[in-house]
Amino acid sequence: MIEAKNITVKVAQNTLLHDANLTLDCGQLTVILGPNGAGKSTLLKSLCGDIPLTAGQVEYQQLNYHEYDAKQFARMRAVLTQNYDCDFPFTVQEIVEMSHFVHADSTPFTTLQAYSKQAINTLNMSHLINKPFTQLSGGEKQRVQFARVLCQLLPALENQEPCYLLIDEPTASLDLYHQYQVMQLARDIANKGAGVLAVVHDLALAASFADNITMLENGRVVAYGKPDEVLTEAQLAQTYQIKAHILQNVGSLPSLQVAKQALSNA
Repeated sequence: MIEAKNITVKVAQNTLLHDANLTLDCGQLTVILGPNGAGKSTLLKSLCGDIPLTAGQVEYQQLNYHEYDAKQFARMRAVLTQNYDCDFPFTVQEIVEMSHFVHADSTPFTTLQAYSKQAINTLNMSHLINKPFTQLSGGEKQRVQFARVLCQLLPALENQEPCYLLIDEPTASLDLYHQYQVMQLARDIANKGAGVLAVVHDLALAASFADNITMLENGRVVAYGKPDEVLTEAQLAQTYQIKAHILQNVGSLPSLQVAKQALSNA
């Protein structure tokens, strides 16, 4: 379990996150929602250990994350950021295999290679394994990075050890098909036992795949619960200033219905 306990983040005179709490259990997919500037990426970076906390603490498996050394932490949690670029022409295969570093002293090389192949196949990237990363489209780069973090977690998943995947806007740069494919993959990884936390903007995607939703507004957690508990008309009006509701038809994933009048009066 990851627990964020009353965490606050200040940069200069700006408070980016106010006294926030969050719990992420293994086997669950939690989505962080909120308008631009609400503090979504700040919350995720706080949980990753990428930015210092002004107050509060973050615990993994009931230990403060500072109590783990870098390799221990990397074996337990993988992070997919919004933007990851590389100016060197490493191949797709080489990018994915960068995740082997944290396992090289405890896992045979042939096993690591099998994990790479599994991750690449899962993301349908096998036809690109020898292509330089620099020649890929934005969407292809995002999928390669997803394969890399999946490969990083596969040893823990196969050994049924606690592990966590934190992803910041995983559907950025992806077409509609791959948006749903990537969120389904996040769902599948949670089903295999990982705790998955994803920052997304698309409310319908969140409603389609999340077990729980944490909604932020102005750096504060304003709602937490199951999708139908958080994505109410009243909450959407308060947080997004739109008149909207989530529509669920039999045989279809949820969609967002936004009233024209709400947009014209905005």
